[in-house]
Amino acid sequence: MAPKVKTMNKKKQALPKKEANSTATWPDLPQKLVDIIAKQPAMMRHISYGGLTKLCRAPPRKCNHNYSPPCLQLFDEINNGNSEKDYVEPNLNASFNRCWFWYLYYSRWARPLVRSLWKHYVGYSGEAIVAKGSTFFYTGSSDLIYLWFPVNGSHWALPEWDERVPIMRVVISSPIGNSFDKNCTVMVLTGISHPAFLFYRLNGRGRPEWVKQDCTLTEQHCWMKSEGKNFMTFTNAIGFNGRFYVLSLQGTLAVIDATESCPRIAALSSERAVPSLLPKYFREYLLESEGNILLVFLISRKSIKVVDDVEVFQLNTERLSWVKLTSLGDRSLFFGTNCCMSVRGSRVGCRSNCVYFTYYTADGWWVFDMETGCISPGWSDNSTIKSAVWTEAIQQE
Repeated sequence: MAPKVKTMNKKKQALPKKEANSTATWPDLPQKLVDIIAKQPAMMRHISYGGLTKLCRAPPRKCNHNYSPPCLQLFDEINNGNSEKDYVEPNLNASFNRCWFWYLYYSRWARPLVRSLWKHYVGYSGEAIVAKGSTFFYTGSSDLIYLWFPVNGSHWALPEWDERVPIMRVVISSPIGNSFDKNCTVMVLTGISHPAFLFYRLNGRGRPEWVKQDCTLTEQHCWMKSEGKNFMTFTNAIGFNGRFYVLSLQGTLAVIDATESCPRIAALSSERAVPSLLPKYFREYLLESEGNILLVFLISRKSIKVVDDVEVFQLNTERLSWVKLTSLGDRSLFFGTNCCMSVRGSRVGCRSNCVYFTYYTADGWWVFDMETGCISPGWSDNSTIKSAVWTEAIQQE
């Protein structure tokens, strides 16, 4: 592995803290990038789910006579120490003016932002926003889960949901785009083992309902056990070429073939998908970038409020192994609080070979340079000062 380069200490240049109850938006990306996406809607296919934060817990001392790998737990940044009323539902941050009724909801580049038609934002997959409850369609059901395509305004209702089952991720096996004829599968991760997955095939025959599957596979990367069993629980996933690539809470990668009539786990990785040196906290993202699956860690060694390092891995789909990248070439990666995206720097007019990120506790964007390994303050969308990171876009789709 290449030697680590220490992060630059620039506390004096820290960006201001994010105000409490400030307006949340989707996509949570730099406004300049959002404006480009609105003009080039095809770029929506490069947006992926937001990340999730994990806390690393060392095993008890009594277990140290036999090596036990540290256990990972989910760390809820949004509601940690706050009540649910402090959660801010995101508004749509871009309009495409593609449908005849569009003007009823949005005006192009309107400020302040108007409420989007979902009641609860769940995530984004396969070029569709996954939402729960609606302020317009199916107003009688607040529990409805549906796919909403923001470019053309169309939507697809999913089967009725059992409120006793939690929702961790909702992922589509392959992009749907503007076509409703594709035989895609929707998968829900529950974050528990019974059931671990729920599947629904779009355009499938028979009664529209979810197919539940439990997981009885034993987790090898954790010393903690629940109910006498150490079953795997899955918390992150991405759809890629008709398959689901799913990460367990403890970092085991599973592959599920979505083309089968009854999708099941077909393969498991032997290595653990975690940072090179386990920190106290890290934020984990899965995204597709130029035909490959990337796994990115925003690493916080001591405090969740500070990102100390960034690591980028690429999946070898044949060996199910993660290869650490030292360069992104012309690519740039953006990681917001509710989504992430891979773009070509030359296309959008930003500095290439960099990872850009923001997080809940800071107002503004930070830049990780892949070449130097240094983190530096970037810019704030609310600032009038021109950023040295952005130039004019030189390519159009």
